[in-house]
Amino acid sequence: MEIIRLTATDHPRYTAFRNIYDISFPIYEQRTVEQQQDAFSDSRYHLDCHIDPVNDLLLGFIAYWRFDSYTYVEHFAIHPNERGKGLGGLILKNLIEQESGRVLLEIDPVTDNVSAARLHFYQLHGFVENPYPHTHPAYRNGYPDHSLVVLSSGETIPDIEYKRFASDLNRVIMKKGR
Repeated sequence: MEIIRLTATDHPRYTAFRNIYDISFPIYEQRTVEQQQDAFSDSRYHLDCHIDPVNDLLLGFIAYWRFDSYTYVEHFAIHPNERGKGLGGLILKNLIEQESGRVLLEIDPVTDNVSAARLHFYQLHGFVENPYPHTHPAYRNGYPDHSLVVLSSGETIPDIEYKRFASDLNRVIMKKGR
């Protein structure tokens, strides 16, 4: 598997990335093209696309922000035809191994079999739920903020780390209240 880092919306792989992104996340969890380009302009943001070099197909991607004490996975998806083959676990494992600090991500609260399976997937890969009530700002106007569950690699994070993450999420990642 080859990893290609996208750095702009005019990258030749951007359309393939966007196709997976658009079918994997509801609209209120999606960056606009302009917001995506803005994220690319921040050196803490990384968008790694995982490519099948034999067929030259984009298999999945992981978009993350690297901060001093942790890495936040903002978006992570595998092409629907490639799910269930172990690729997602491999990508996640590689990210955890390459990052020096804790890895954080968010998932929807468990309300059905799909959300339960998602939590189970992350638990199998060493993530634990954190107890903090958490709301993620909507990416687009006209949509409400939404409740999510914060997961962290290894163990739960202390309150002070959660507050730092919540602040970074709002100020840096979502650019709210700056």
